[in-house]
Amino acid sequence: MGDFLNTTLARVPDGFELPEPLRLLFAWVDEQGFVVKGHDGDLYGSLSDNGWVGTSIELRGYTAEQTLSYARSWFDESVPDAAARLWPFAQTGGEGSMAALWRDGEGRVRIVHLGSGSGSIMTCVLADDAVDFLRLLAIGYREICWNEEFGAPPEPWDADHEIVNEPYRDWLYRTFGVTAPATGLEIVSEPAEMGDEDTADPFCRWVDNKET
Repeated sequence: MGDFLNTTLARVPDGFELPEPLRLLFAWVDEQGFVVKGHDGDLYGSLSDNGWVGTSIELRGYTAEQTLSYARSWFDESVPDAAARLWPFAQTGGEGSMAALWRDGEGRVRIVHLGSGSGSIMTCVLADDAVDFLRLLAIGYREICWNEEFGAPPEPWDADHEIVNEPYRDWLYRTFGVTAPATGLEIVSEPAEMGDEDTADPFCRWVDNKET
């Protein structure tokens, strides 16, 4: 295993297991050399060595201290176990939105989205199955934090942006035998937003303290 995957696995908190599809993703990113060392000395992975190809996402599992700090920024004392039920592992948008593993009240682990609040406010389950999360990344939205885009196929941001990340899509098909859907709604059926009073999305309801 490479340094990036080893670092990630060492940060997976007690009570969680890194889903095998995510482990394979981190390993592939490692093998492709799509990992850079940041100014903070930490390792950051992406889906391409070209930031203008396919979906932009920054893969980095949080440390225990970072997870605790992040949970405290989101939740007050009414959710005392928040840091034990969340593990952020990817930044989904340049404005700070995150994807995380979340353990629901029945112990089931899902992949969820936490909008930054200063940009995206999408707060919902992204995928019950990690392979579906990988399929979402293959569609080609510039970022997956903008739920208002999920109803239509992606469009390039400008002439330099290539929607299709062929190497990533090829790996996805060879590894799991799946392809990218046409739109995000095929994966995220209810892209709820923080504070949505009427949503049935279990993560959004948990964030709003309506479910355990």
